[in-house]
Amino acid sequence: MIKAFIKAAMAAALLTCGSGLAMAEQINWVYSNGYAKDHFQTGLLADEFFKRIEEETQGQLKIRHVAGGALLKPENTIEGIRGKVANLGSTVVSFFPGQLPISATLASLVDLRYGNKLELEDIADLTAKLLEEVPEFSAEYEKLGLKPLLFVPSPAYAVISNDPIAKLEDLGSKKIRTLGNVLPKLMEAAGAVPLSVAFGEIYTSLQTGVLDGAMTDPPAMLNAKFQEVSKNLLTTGPGAGAFTAIAPVLYLVNLDDWNALPADVRDAVTKVAREMGPVASKQVREYSDKAFGEFEAAGVTIHHLSQDDTDALAAKAPDFMALAAEVLKENKLPGDEIMTKYQALADSYINGK
Repeated sequence: MIKAFIKAAMAAALLTCGSGLAMAEQINWVYSNGYAKDHFQTGLLADEFFKRIEEETQGQLKIRHVAGGALLKPENTIEGIRGKVANLGSTVVSFFPGQLPISATLASLVDLRYGNKLELEDIADLTAKLLEEVPEFSAEYEKLGLKPLLFVPSPAYAVISNDPIAKLEDLGSKKIRTLGNVLPKLMEAAGAVPLSVAFGEIYTSLQTGVLDGAMTDPPAMLNAKFQEVSKNLLTTGPGAGAFTAIAPVLYLVNLDDWNALPADVRDAVTKVAREMGPVASKQVREYSDKAFGEFEAAGVTIHHLSQDDTDALAAKAPDFMALAAEVLKENKLPGDEIMTKYQALADSYINGK
């Protein structure tokens, strides 16, 4: 009887020790998604991410997904997460040049030379490495009380247009909607006339001829139904086009909430976040490819900028790497060192292929 009791006690002790995460108190977090529940970068990917976190933590950390901007709009996410409206959220870092100068500058940077040679997986991994190796990069989050958790790349920008634009010279004098600081300069170098038009006004502007074309990513074009009024699309390179220098979509956590997690839970979430990089890149590629397929099915002709035209446009355009360094220096940051580090990492991925 005593032996049986001792065996049962030992088994209970082993069970407790072997399932530390499962035996601990459940932690409930809230995730704010400013976009739709089925958005491929911030909705569907989030559900997969949080499912894996729950499994890896054996149910100790559960994350509730609140979508559609019900808690925070994308442009309010940083302040909302800092203020603990939600424990974590996702946003586009280029929205915050004042608070996140390194992130915003690199996420807005489209360099035809690098952007057409790096793959989506390279961009995601390069962003994570840059965060580890450039202390100023991680510091811009830490000083805001935030923890970057997962950077997600985006499809390359393209131009959807009313008239066929198949080569560089076809862009001459065309009125093209652009965004940010780099893309207008790129279109100017191509001879086009860049215009600033709110996303919600692009459809009507294309329909009425206020715009000849508009620049954004193909899945966004498809969701906005631009293919109903414009039947030509041009990529910014021979393939899918030039990607931004770093991944622009970020899942970020309130730093106090992060530090309050038990160490083993933090380790589990970090492990899942690393594993999600390739998953995110694969999903972005699939949605981009799907968009191109649906465009063709809708009668849109896909044109790819030739390698010769890509090289010619890159030569005409400003040195965006140097311009990025200057922007960073204006923000009292070591711009030359950061951009040299970025280019060294990018070259290592390109040369490793």
